Amino acid sequence: MDEKSRKPEDTPFKQQKLKAWQPILTPNWVIGTFAVVGLIFIPIGIVLHTESDNVVEYSIQYDGDGMTSSSNIVSLGSGCYLSDENEGDTFDVDEHGCRITFKIEKEMKAPVYLYYQLDNFYQNHRRYVQSRSDAQLRGDATASTSDCSPLTSTGGGMYKYNSTAEDSTGSNDTDYTLMPCGLIANSLFNDIFWVNKLVTGGNTYYQEDEYEGKTLVNLVDQTGIAWKSDVETKFKNIDIADLSDADRTMLLWQNPRYRYIIPMYEGQEAIANKTAWTTAAPAYGVQDEHFIVWMRTAGLPSFRKLYGRIDTDLAEGTELEFLVSSNFVVSTFEGKKSIVISTTSWFGGRNPFLGIAYIIVGALCMVLAILFFAKHKLSPRKLGDTRYLVWKNNH
Repeated sequence: MDEKSRKPEDTPFKQQKLKAWQPILTPNWVIGTFAVVGLIFIPIGIVLHTESDNVVEYSIQYDGDGMTSSSNIVSLGSGCYLSDENEGDTFDVDEHGCRITFKIEKEMKAPVYLYYQLDNFYQNHRRYVQSRSDAQLRGDATASTSDCSPLTSTGGGMYKYNSTAEDSTGSNDTDYTLMPCGLIANSLFNDIFWVNKLVTGGNTYYQEDEYEGKTLVNLVDQTGIAWKSDVETKFKNIDIADLSDADRTMLLWQNPRYRYIIPMYEGQEAIANKTAWTTAAPAYGVQDEHFIVWMRTAGLPSFRKLYGRIDTDLAEGTELEFLVSSNFVVSTFEGKKSIVISTTSWFGGRNPFLGIAYIIVGALCMVLAILFFAKHKLSPRKLGDTRYLVWKNNH
């Protein structure tokens, strides 16, 4: 064998002779870098903090851990606080409901966004995040449900079409395949909010009164709240024709916990103070935007999800009252539920931390630049002075 053939080619890469550049951290270079970073970060932080302060936001907790009495909350029946699982999913506002009033102390320019907030709910848990079937959500009736473990079926004890009547097999304890399956889809937030009263400009409006060209109960627009890409590509209802009579499948809207949240068909009429939709349903099933919003999991245990949007200004002094049907139990995991209304800025909602963080980092850089500059001027050190070499000091 020719030994020369084993030699690598004589190229800069293979001979490890590529040109390289490494900055030399001279005092002037370090001082200048810190000063430039500080001069950039501090103005950015001031702008972000100012924009955050311009966001008008109001939040009221109405259920959960640490709940205290508030003059802004009027209980109906037992109120919105749910002490255990037996009190959830009633969909009876007179039994477990409340009226929550926001007093607008600073004008809120449209659009005003309505959110619900959950605390101590870990949507980012690995098993929870993985428990879904994207193929099934896209409308594939034959998709495998293995990815939905541990919640792929009803496990018996749940009844199709919300009925306890015996099915065709002669048993009312049939195990139905869930569609969609998984922990995320089957833990859908199911509290409902309706605009109940508005006091503004010396006038009082109730649910059925006309305000800004629409009835007050329809003041909150619940369309356009989900990501466009999710609506158009990721969620599609299955074709019922693909399911034979023999298929033992429970569709999401057949679950008693969601029958007033998820419409059964497009155009389904609303029931006053009962259904989440207040006009003829624009979408149904997994294409309902409340469901789509819920399926986009949050990265932190405290999070907000968009419920709707108010497209009219709320003047200073306005009182906006919501009627709340409390169904989602949070006491079992020491959680909290809040309702939030907020405006936004060009970079999003209120986030004072971001602006403060920029200001602090910028200020630290400026302080370091000043200290290094003072040290360099008062006690300069010649670059490349061999007296400071370690090996010199060892002899």
